Amino acid sequence: MKNVRLLFVLLLMVNCTTDSPNFAENSEFSPPEMLTCVDDLPKVRLTNNGTNNFDFTIYALDYSQLHSQNVIATANSSYVELSSNEVVLVVSNSVNYGQKVQLSLSNCDIVELEVDADNLLVIN
Repeated sequence: MKNVRLLFVLLLMVNCTTDSPNFAENSEFSPPEMLTCVDDLPKVRLTNNGTNNFDFTIYALDYSQLHSQNVIATANSSYVELSSNEVVLVVSNSVNYGQKVQLSLSNCDIVELEVDADNLLVIN
């Protein structure tokens, strides 16, 4: 009887694991930034897939300029961390003047903007 108990204990030890396979499977579907974001400021980025260079400017609703950058054709801006949640994003050049998007953002939001092949501003 003692040997049978010892055999059961050994079988239990072999079959037990500290890993949780369900956690590993579920974490694959959660983007890493969703797991780490608590109160990060919102971020925006512009991808210029157009044929012209564009000036990318971000304004707060009080008309103060938060960011300005020239983004050449086929390039990306860096991610811009915003201190204001209510912003107006403007892309312009001498041909396509003043394409605007107004956004109301929350903490942890990441917005990707694109100038498409037709030189039009779109939100991805």
